Amino acid sequence: MKPYVIGVDEVGRGPAIGPLVVASLAVPENDVQRLIKIGVRDSKKISKAKREMIEEDIYAALKECDWKFCLLPISPKSIDISRSFKSLNEIEEEAFIEAIKNVSLEHTIATVKLDPIGNRPELFARRMYSRLHLERPHLDFESRKGMDDTCLVTGAASIMAKVYRDRIIADLSNELGFNVGSGYPSDPTTIEALKELTKGELPHDSLRWTWATTSNAWKENHTVPIPTRTTNGIVLQQGLNPSLWSGG
Repeated sequence: MKPYVIGVDEVGRGPAIGPLVVASLAVPENDVQRLIKIGVRDSKKISKAKREMIEEDIYAALKECDWKFCLLPISPKSIDISRSFKSLNEIEEEAFIEAIKNVSLEHTIATVKLDPIGNRPELFARRMYSRLHLERPHLDFESRKGMDDTCLVTGAASIMAKVYRDRIIADLSNELGFNVGSGYPSDPTTIEALKELTKGELPHDSLRWTWATTSNAWKENHTVPIPTRTTNGIVLQQGLNPSLWSGG
């Protein structure tokens, strides 16, 4: 059984607009150097055009080689609903676990290289091991800050996640007819877009309603608190009718 390296990373933890995306990539150890030829580096240090070229090359390699890939987007709606009973770290951790399972089997031998969730990488690696070792007994776990910069496989997973999220945001801008920026609260274009996207009776579906940035934009347009997404629908605050909308 040939050993693998599995890289896992996320993109879009902090934005007020769009999904959080977790990606995992499993590459046989003797294929890892191929990622150098593809041009993999930390996704934050290469251009958008280069990231898209790398994405094409990785998808081509998935057809030709014994590589495995998983992409897990978590929608703003799902994030908002989950945050009523989970922390964002817990939401991410569950997605990491699912992403690892999707690129491995019970007999898979691999070292899993993780960008950490939280500020204690070694503890995070141990926790991931404890949650997976019964189902994936032959996986070892390593986590350190900046793993996407030091591990080619994790860097490749990061690039795939970023290209996907960037495409979602670009499609949203095209659909709306105006630029929503990067989606991050630090982006002035995003702040202006949030003002527009909170003018209706409900905030736009693409927004994370539980984000303070979104709530602040809502307050500029309304005199009641921002509605709440729940498993049973959308709860509207006093002053809006009806008090509970199904669907959401």
